[in-house]
Amino acid sequence: MFARCRQGLAVALLTCSFSQFATPFTQQAKQSIAIPHTNLNAVIDGDLSDPVWQQAKVISLDNVTSPYENTPSPVKTEARIIDNGKELLVAFIAHDPNPDKMISSIGERDTKWFDDVVGIIIDPLNNRRLSYNFFVNPYGVQNDETFNEITGLPNELWDGIWHSYGKVTEFGYQVEMAIPYQILNFDENKSIQQWPFELVRIYPREQRLRISSVKLDRDNACWLCQYPMAEGFEQAEIGENLQITPALVASYDEQRDIYDPQSDWQSETDVEASLDLRWGITPKTLFNATLNPDFSTVEADAGQLKVNNKFSLFFDEKRSFFLENQHYFESITDLVYTRNIADPDYGAKLTGSQGSHNFGAFVSHDEETNFILSGNLSANIASLDTESHSGALRYLYDINQDVTLGVISTFRRADDYHNYVTGLDGSYRINGANSLKFQWLASDTEYPQDLFTQFCRSNCSPNEQVLRSQKDGSFSDNAYQIKYLHDSEYWTLDAQRQWYGEDFRADLGFINRVDYVNDQINVVRSFYQDEQALWSTIDVGSKYAIQHNENGELINREQSFYAFADGPLLSRVELIYVDANKVGLRQDSSNLSIDGNTKRFNEKQWRFFGQLRPNNKTYVSLEGTLGEKIDYDNDRLGDIVELIGNVTWHPNPHLEIDLYHTYSELDADSQNVFTANLTDLRLRYYFDVQSSLKLSLVYQDIDYNPDNNPLSFFSEQERSLATQLIYAYKLNPHTVFFLGYSDNSFEDDFIGSLKQERRTIFTKISYAWR
Repeated sequence: MFARCRQGLAVALLTCSFSQFATPFTQQAKQSIAIPHTNLNAVIDGDLSDPVWQQAKVISLDNVTSPYENTPSPVKTEARIIDNGKELLVAFIAHDPNPDKMISSIGERDTKWFDDVVGIIIDPLNNRRLSYNFFVNPYGVQNDETFNEITGLPNELWDGIWHSYGKVTEFGYQVEMAIPYQILNFDENKSIQQWPFELVRIYPREQRLRISSVKLDRDNACWLCQYPMAEGFEQAEIGENLQITPALVASYDEQRDIYDPQSDWQSETDVEASLDLRWGITPKTLFNATLNPDFSTVEADAGQLKVNNKFSLFFDEKRSFFLENQHYFESITDLVYTRNIADPDYGAKLTGSQGSHNFGAFVSHDEETNFILSGNLSANIASLDTESHSGALRYLYDINQDVTLGVISTFRRADDYHNYVTGLDGSYRINGANSLKFQWLASDTEYPQDLFTQFCRSNCSPNEQVLRSQKDGSFSDNAYQIKYLHDSEYWTLDAQRQWYGEDFRADLGFINRVDYVNDQINVVRSFYQDEQALWSTIDVGSKYAIQHNENGELINREQSFYAFADGPLLSRVELIYVDANKVGLRQDSSNLSIDGNTKRFNEKQWRFFGQLRPNNKTYVSLEGTLGEKIDYDNDRLGDIVELIGNVTWHPNPHLEIDLYHTYSELDADSQNVFTANLTDLRLRYYFDVQSSLKLSLVYQDIDYNPDNNPLSFFSEQERSLATQLIYAYKLNPHTVFFLGYSDNSFEDDFIGSLKQERRTIFTKISYAWR
């Protein structure tokens, strides 16, 4: 490969011409493909006989870009693309020699990425930094996301309102898509638009083939940078881009004190109205507002075990107000974790771009105040009985396609509490395979004087959260992160440093550690086999990481070696060996020192993961950890066995049975410490793409051995059961109807058997007026 020379600040004004050294992929990125315009509309019903498709540009998808590099496609795929001024119309004809082997079923939006799917990836701002990805399976289930080249992360939780239809045929399947310009960000003032794009088909059989309309260079980690441009769209406009979504929520809730045998059910009926507003001021500027939103009627979060774990669990955001243009607030440090905003009664957000300038701002008022109180050996949730305001400001400046600089600020504020964070960050794409990212942050915080009492045990004996929350007046500190990434065809190298000061706080974010310095390097060598080999790709690598506190006292030193392989039946096998030298509990909990105040333990573990599809209706996976693990509750080394199994079965295209089971057992001093089981069962029946009936059961059973927990007190047995039954009708992500029932039951030594403590009947209806 020729060395790449780029013009920008980081090359000290050095310039050169690409003309004589340009690779075919560089030439491809400069190509323009004219997209025809029509005044016709298409009926989105999977039937391609409409006259509009006869005028469309026809493009073949004939390159396998993964796991093989630009080899001929084994199946024929044809795409048709055309613009009518209001929508981008795309159709696919996907031929299949064995349609009965297609992996496809009806399901929830954004759950069918691993089905047979076809789609388009586009960058309407043409800054090679953010793409919109729209994919559809043979039954018309939509999968959409945005992908941020700066963070390298997709946002599958983003949901736009667009139209699609899939139809299974005797030769395979065909799909129609209509993507309204209202949901895209682009420069409406340009007479002719140029949007980098790629057409893609995923063809999962023995291997998962990614079939593309373009050829891609594996030595360039930025695939978006290599796409040719769709040119045209002279009459593209968003029109009157105003959406108002009123909603009505009603619930009947009953609760009781299960520890009091005489306690009666206490009931409450609640009916509330809410309103969401989405206003596209321009194609590149969006305003969102919400009044009295209710977010209680989404499908239950996946069950997670919190046993022998000293840090907070992460849950995905599911609320549309926070998800809209969420990528504007992303950075390499997770500073905006909106699940911290638990019960907002209003919110407003403005996002947009102008030329090389990108900006975002939001503010909300929360009826609660929750945040993570972090440490270097543990973290916990703090809750203030007060209302609060929260918000974030974000600005990014694209110096060119390779260099971006940004500013970010977040805040949370209540009566006697505040947290302000301000930071600078940037990214520099040195060339196609190498990139550098950094972020520097400063925080200013004030806690209520009695915050520490939430974390008190008997006689309020000090612990990490008590000590880190006992602050007199406001306090401040800094954090920074720097990351270098090399990502080429055969080698990946990831080196980074994270530094979080002792008094640094980012209470709107998800940061589990402070007084913490993490240095790590990860190296991977990839091997690619030909199409006749049993294994298509094999990755072999090693990771070294070391963590200290600010004083240089060791927290963890870890070395791991691993091998990953992709094989037949869509299988994947991962095997990891980890050797870690870690510290346990502080012996004197009133002292935050580590050296001389903790024991050190050597964990040696084997971790594994395996998955396969024995047929096109069944998916099976198993992951686990075997070896040694610290018993944090009793400050000693134990033996861990942890297994997580999953079986997903589609007996027919309408029915999905999804079962997860987690088993965790810890032994120490030749005796059992605890045995934990978590079962998460989801039964879903889809009448069609828009309506479904879903039942979820999450059962947790934890047995502690009271004779082998010398430093801790637990109920000998804890059991819980959460159930939820929902009928859902979703015309689109914002026009929905829910009718549901949920309950929670709990049992421990004092209760004796599972006892229902809460039950709720709820309904919600919302309609998006556009």
